[in-house]
Amino acid sequence: MKLSKALLLSMSFFGLSLNSAWSEDAAQLSAVKLDTSKTQHVIEARLGVSVDSIAETPLAGIYEVATSQGLFYVSSDGNYLLQGSLFDLVNRVNLTDQSMSKVRLTQLASFEDDMIVFKAKDEKHVITVFTDTSCGYCRKLHNELYTYRDKNPETNKVEDLPGYTDLGITVRYLAFPRGGVESPVYGEMQSVWCADDKTAAMSAAKNGSNVARSSCDNTVLKQYQLGEAFGVRGTPAMVLEDGTMLPGYRPPAALLEYLERG
Repeated sequence: MKLSKALLLSMSFFGLSLNSAWSEDAAQLSAVKLDTSKTQHVIEARLGVSVDSIAETPLAGIYEVATSQGLFYVSSDGNYLLQGSLFDLVNRVNLTDQSMSKVRLTQLASFEDDMIVFKAKDEKHVITVFTDTSCGYCRKLHNELYTYRDKNPETNKVEDLPGYTDLGITVRYLAFPRGGVESPVYGEMQSVWCADDKTAAMSAAKNGSNVARSSCDNTVLKQYQLGEAFGVRGTPAMVLEDGTMLPGYRPPAALLEYLERG
């Protein structure tokens, strides 16, 4: 439908007046400072999450709240909570993703001793993978940690191809049983993390072999909750060195190319 010049002109005047109103509202909002201590207490009490930090955003009157269950936004008066992504349309940046990358790196640091690590021979990159021992693509990724036989996409012939660790990519696993804490996989993953040789137990589970039942003081539940807070919806889910998350499986060579492009 073609708009008349009169309508276009009226819309432009409306835009100017609206922009002016927004500017006035923004000035008023920026003058109100959030009571961070009170807001933290209210959010933790009512939502049952722990608050890690509260910071200002470029949007006047809106504050970013980093919690154990991801990012939220709160109004400067502390009365309204928002969940979603905040975009900088001028610079074309997803500010929520940018902030979540920092949150992931901070929260991952406390789980480093709990990770099951398959170290690269000549380490160039490190990825942290939320994994499920029964997931088909998780098993495929694991079977390609080292040199494996597959069809070379360039020659279309079955050849020995370098795995992730051969290409300098260290793989660190955290548990994310997709079926939740009531699923059989949750129990199996606890046994993997309680095994004397965790890497061998992980390989056995990924190959479909039975893992000896074992119990111990473990963090599988916390790892699962961490994945949920990070926004993991399926496995495998990779967290890269800059904190960004890459969902799904990628072949070793394709992943290396992605990381090198960085």
